[in-house]
Amino acid sequence: MIRCVVYSRTSTADQESGLETQIDDVSAKIYQVGDREIVAVIKDEDIPGDSEPEYREGFKKVLEMAEEGEFDELWSQSRDRLSRDVDVLGYIRILLKKREIPIVCLDDEDNKAFARIKDLFGEMELEKYREKRYKGMLRRIKQEKVMSRPPFGYSVNEEGGLIINESKRGLIRRLFGEFDNPFASLKTLSLKYNIPVSTLRNIRSNPVYRTGEVRWAGKIAYYVEPVVPENKDRMLDT
Repeated sequence: MIRCVVYSRTSTADQESGLETQIDDVSAKIYQVGDREIVAVIKDEDIPGDSEPEYREGFKKVLEMAEEGEFDELWSQSRDRLSRDVDVLGYIRILLKKREIPIVCLDDEDNKAFARIKDLFGEMELEKYREKRYKGMLRRIKQEKVMSRPPFGYSVNEEGGLIINESKRGLIRRLFGEFDNPFASLKTLSLKYNIPVSTLRNIRSNPVYRTGEVRWAGKIAYYVEPVVPENKDRMLDT
């Protein structure tokens, strides 16, 4: 029997009914998939102005249970319930992946556990998910919000938009100066700055740093402030 933890989150303390709806939806799916039992239901609330997971009491409980090997899968209604921004979701995944604990979100097909849900509920459910995700991405583009993991050196503000991480601004400017040096290889820069080669390659090729272009599906979605603008005298009209 696979042991499951149900994780639910709300942004305000007066949305108890919303939490219960999340829990009911997730619990129903767990039992429908079969061969599973719910060992804990964890309710969480956001800390105003802070999305770091270690400040969430419920998430700390999840990690404690994972450390003790008390469950096998973490279930939630959606990716957004786990994370207010993608950095937090990545943080959660890394910690649980080390313990070989998969995350199952009802709106997420990017894991093996979701494939089992797809087999159970069929292509119609999957098409609804894809349509919902597509509309969600268009809405985020219109609102100029983050659509994936922020590029190195950028952070996510409270409105969900990209802003430059001032602690990384100087480093990125220095890196672009190094990129122009024909004798400096990415491997050399990786050792010098303790940054993975793959990250350096992404920094060098991403247009956001020079032009502020945020791209989606190969097209410019919107503009943000560039770190190393091609024309330092020109302010981008975002």
